Amino acid sequence: MSFAKQNPKIPEGINTSTENPLKEFFIMFGGVLFVLGATVALLMLFANTLAPYIPFRYEQQLSNKYAEWSNTESDQSVAFLDAEVAIQELGQRLATHSDLAPEISVQLHLIEQADVPNAFATLGGHIFVTTGLLKEVSSENALAMVIAHEIAHIKFRHPAKSFSGGLLVQLFLSAITGGQNAAALQSTAQQTGLLTMLGFSRQMESNADDAALNTLKKYYGHLEGTEEFFSKVLAQHEQARWQALFTSHPDLRQRIDHIQRRAQQQSGANSGDNTAQATTPLDPRLANFGA
Repeated sequence: MSFAKQNPKIPEGINTSTENPLKEFFIMFGGVLFVLGATVALLMLFANTLAPYIPFRYEQQLSNKYAEWSNTESDQSVAFLDAEVAIQELGQRLATHSDLAPEISVQLHLIEQADVPNAFATLGGHIFVTTGLLKEVSSENALAMVIAHEIAHIKFRHPAKSFSGGLLVQLFLSAITGGQNAAALQSTAQQTGLLTMLGFSRQMESNADDAALNTLKKYYGHLEGTEEFFSKVLAQHEQARWQALFTSHPDLRQRIDHIQRRAQQQSGANSGDNTAQATTPLDPRLANFGA
């Protein structure tokens, strides 16, 4: 007696799901994003913790090639060179009042960017000041506030923290993509060293402001005129050129209010009233160049 072979009947619904496939996809995609985001955050935290312990001389060696960035023009005028010397002298005087660690030094450079009023700090203690900034300040105090702010970034090793964090993230992304971004990683390592000021957090900027005010208090004995540049930025904040420079900085109105409160407190502590202190005129080499 034989029986015909029959395939077993497959239960209905065994290969189907009651969940919408798009929902499952977005849950999985969201989980991947969460893991990537958490990993990046941990890498940035690790970099911020580690960077201050990296010897400053290593940072200087890495940034040596950027020291010549401001000297690419062969036809620099005498006025430009004089203004750069004046910037360097002011920066060194402020650095001596900034409580820098013994191994940390700063080098200031003037760069020809008449339409960009800005200053920024990079790896190795290099600070770049644009010629456009000289046109936006009417006293040495206002210029000194900007320079002291950048010196503070170097004091706190903010460029190293920003560079280390960005580089670790790039290494991580290169690893998970199988090394396909090696060329992009090399380019990032080169460019980030020069433009690390774009990666400073708002907390870093606030800390640099406070340290700069302490420096100016020691150097001038008062804080008069320190908010001038930021007030001009606020007055013209709707213009695109200002927005691009200060998107990562603390709110300008709050920043100016904080500086003014510190100035009033210092004035009252010195004289018992709120009488304004005299500001220091710009060095003629800077005033003539910025005119």
